[in-house]
Amino acid sequence: MGSAAAYEAIIEVNYEHWILENELDLTIEDFRCEIDVRYRRQHRQFPLWDDDMEDRLEEIADGFGCEFLESTISGAEQLENNTKLKRVKDQLLLHTEMFLRYKSLAEKQDYPQNRMFKRKDIWRIQQVDFRANELDEEDAYIEAFEELIEAGYFKLVERGGDHKHDIFYSVEV
Repeated sequence: MGSAAAYEAIIEVNYEHWILENELDLTIEDFRCEIDVRYRRQHRQFPLWDDDMEDRLEEIADGFGCEFLESTISGAEQLENNTKLKRVKDQLLLHTEMFLRYKSLAEKQDYPQNRMFKRKDIWRIQQVDFRANELDEEDAYIEAFEELIEAGYFKLVERGGDHKHDIFYSVEV
């Protein structure tokens, strides 16, 4: 088998193994281009001019295929986590509003007291939602609550003697 035929065979086999079998979105031309560029950078010559091309090309193609697969999986996981966190944040906002509404009715509070709550109230809401199977994880609201504080949905009004007694104000959006 000539070096050009070996080159094409290695590219095609690795493309099928890494890209097609894993149903990734990359054309064979882009795959070939990336491997060719990496080969030239690493070995400082064209693959077809290299006597050791078969071993070296296989190693580079495997390395790139593995990297591309991992980055695609990582990107998909990140997107899934962001989507899940957004859903949890929306749910926390909704349930916090419901809590504040019921609290203001039960304690006959007026504005601005009816918009204030303690950190431990979020923990209680979290416990209720977890027991009601509305949350996948027992501590799902913790990260969401901190991000909502940073985004300005909740403002720290007063630090309590203990972390759980910190008082927050729910900003009306």
